[in-house]
Amino acid sequence: MKNARSGMTLFELLIVMMIVGIVYSVGMIALKKENITVSSVTLSDLKNTLASLAQTGQIRMVCDLSCKECRVWSESATPLATVRLKADDPIERYGFDRFGELKKLGNIVTRSGGTLRQECFEYVLYPDGTSSPLILKNDQKYYVYTPLAKKPFVAGSEEALRKFVFDEAHYPLRGDVYYVGQ
Repeated sequence: MKNARSGMTLFELLIVMMIVGIVYSVGMIALKKENITVSSVTLSDLKNTLASLAQTGQIRMVCDLSCKECRVWSESATPLATVRLKADDPIERYGFDRFGELKKLGNIVTRSGGTLRQECFEYVLYPDGTSSPLILKNDQKYYVYTPLAKKPFVAGSEEALRKFVFDEAHYPLRGDVYYVGQ
């Protein structure tokens, strides 16, 4: 008569654990290589799209010279996604010089993997929800990304842009009770 065996031997258990470990490691490698592509993001939804990819650290988006194809990186330089900006006209980066004049800015230089590359612009979203300041122009509209705003301010002219930047950025507490009447 045969003895009925209940359970597994130590050797069988080790083989099962090795198989599970191999399957797990192959799956993790495949997940790390996965690159999410977000198609056609408008300049108005750029910050919200990056916030939806939020990790625990900062997120850095760098756009190529055409300013249409952008790569999103985590704080540990892990690629997270590829973002395509929806724009009919070319996207240009602007800034104010020290005299308060609006100027078109040139390309930036970034380092990735030990090589230097020219890029159109860089935009950083920090873990606390703030971001780097950025001014982009497309289709005769200026998009101003301020560190604390959830959506960009859209200005239709240089005068409206200048009024927003210099009134709001330099005097943000003008309506505060501490400054009224002084």
